[in-house]
Amino acid sequence: MSVLSVKNLKYEYSKGTPFQIGALKGVSVDFEYGEIVGVIGHTGSGKSTLLQHLNGLLKPEHGEILFEDENIWSSKESVRRCRFGVGLCFQYPEHQLFESTVFDDVAFGPKNMGLSENEIKERVLEAVKFVGLSEDYLQKSPFDLSGGEKRRVAIAGVISMKPKVLVLDEPTAGLDPVGKNDLLDLIKFYNKSTGSTVIFVSHNMDDVALIADRVLVLSEGNIVMNGTVEAVYSRGEELLELGLDVPEITRVFLKLREKGFDVPSDVFTVQDGKDKLIEFLKRRGNNG
Repeated sequence: MSVLSVKNLKYEYSKGTPFQIGALKGVSVDFEYGEIVGVIGHTGSGKSTLLQHLNGLLKPEHGEILFEDENIWSSKESVRRCRFGVGLCFQYPEHQLFESTVFDDVAFGPKNMGLSENEIKERVLEAVKFVGLSEDYLQKSPFDLSGGEKRRVAIAGVISMKPKVLVLDEPTAGLDPVGKNDLLDLIKFYNKSTGSTVIFVSHNMDDVALIADRVLVLSEGNIVMNGTVEAVYSRGEELLELGLDVPEITRVFLKLREKGFDVPSDVFTVQDGKDKLIEFLKRRGNNG
């Protein structure tokens, strides 16, 4: 059984007007327990619309969303259960902050779950620690924090509900390289330590290659590719035709191959590229 399933999902914006546009055109996909799924596609491909259906922010015009095999719109309780079980962080999640202290912001979800005060406090402390912030932050105003700290607080507010699925829309947008790498490490650690499914949208092909187990490619409201990083990224020409790209390190190795060097083309991360380049140089050295 999948933790989350999308069945023949269709959705249109500005329906009945001259500006009507089909954002999703019969999308079907399953998300398994414990996997990290990267969702990519050019602007307007339907990525964010898909994400907003996953925890009931948008209601399908056609098709259904199943959370643990139950249609999330079958009852009010089903919608509520899904919204606590599928945590959503928007692009620039720090814009979701609104309480006067970090503690209150992180505690907002657990309070709405009807937990006891002790349980709420435990959840807040655990979530703040998980995102790498000390208890010293709890009584600070979230609006006095740095951009990276605000983002961590916003994510802590979602994971304090212990969702079985964590959904992130462009989680590294606007971060410097250090902040981006720290956040990607945090997402991967969260996935491995909790077993939660992670679904994230990104325009950065390198980020997806670094942490995803599987990649979905959307184009004009349809899923046009669905497979491992290796399977999807090896279709470089098709990705380019869709307005996407391959990671920079992949382009480097493709250029080396064009120059006649016998290096692999299936290189998608810098670390993998480093290892493959060392192997290549050793082979050349041994061959004189």
